[in-house]
Amino acid sequence: MKKYAGYIAAIVICVVLFAFFSFALVGYRFLGLCFLALAALIGAYMALRLLRDRHERAAKIMRRCLTGLVVCVLLAVVATEFFVVREVLIAHSASEAPEYAVVLGAGVHGTTPSRSLRARLEAALKFANENPGSLLVLSGGQGRGEDITEARCMADYLIERGVSPDRLILEERATSTEENLGFSRALIEERSPGCGSVCVITADYHIARARLMARDAGFEEVTARGSDTGMPMLEMNYYLREAPAIWWYLLTR
Repeated sequence: MKKYAGYIAAIVICVVLFAFFSFALVGYRFLGLCFLALAALIGAYMALRLLRDRHERAAKIMRRCLTGLVVCVLLAVVATEFFVVREVLIAHSASEAPEYAVVLGAGVHGTTPSRSLRARLEAALKFANENPGSLLVLSGGQGRGEDITEARCMADYLIERGVSPDRLILEERATSTEENLGFSRALIEERSPGCGSVCVITADYHIARARLMARDAGFEEVTARGSDTGMPMLEMNYYLREAPAIWWYLLTR
């Protein structure tokens, strides 16, 4: 087993990192799952090396197939991350100010916005101050551990910082991004029939998927404003998570 020591050591390290990011830190679960997947992949290559001692030809074919699959997955991830980053750059360079902005909700701790939600609210506050004629649709229902709806939490935060309540429209039913945009679209349609443009305010990493969903919800022109948590490692976790999330949405919508 000495010749497999490197494989075993790598698997142990990946499993330890999986446990650390999944259970010792908050918000890094996807990064932990990436290390678990890497451990499984290393285990698969080790198993193929064991098989090679008895069935060399079959092991070589399986190894090539596995390597081909890994390369395809990596290329898909790189292409998707390029798309995600491109959408962020487009959002940061946009100067249009639609009549409506939809602020997507995030976690609330009791009645206090989470770090992610505060970042979005700061982006919303900046948008509101720069575009005094725009209305903000605050979208988010009430989830586990939340004493009020995310929409109400966002409204309280913005009103305390000088945004007029008359500029805020609360959507308090949504439990997902698709519902955020679908329910918000209905509220906007009630006020402005035929309105086809909107600015979506969300996290940077989420812009690409949110714009796809907004178009599917019926908006013809979708701009975006983004925010980040100020924590590079946490942002990397979220950016990596977007690759499978986007593919899942495209395949199931």
